[in-house]
Amino acid sequence: MISIFEPGDTIQFTFVSSVAPDSAPIFKVTGIADTVIASLTSVQSTTTAFYAMYTIPTSEGFYIGEWVAQKTVNSSAYNFVKKFVFRAETTKTP
Repeated sequence: MISIFEPGDTIQFTFVSSVAPDSAPIFKVTGIADTVIASLTSVQSTTTAFYAMYTIPTSEGFYIGEWVAQKTVNSSAYNFVKKFVFRAETTKTP
């Protein structure tokens, strides 16, 4: 299911992992044309939970949210990537 947000609203996006990443994950937002709109370093809540506050673009349409984190184990780096689609759409009253 695609989440729908009101343009201009500020939303808290969260990242939770089963292991602590090497550093705070990055939250990136791109447009459908794969243009990067925002890239934010997250804020740590616990060793495995992070969040980023993001203001939804005022242009209605579809966007891609992406979390990227890395964990190094025995000199091997593993990337954690979580992508999702969301939509900015103005609420219409009947």
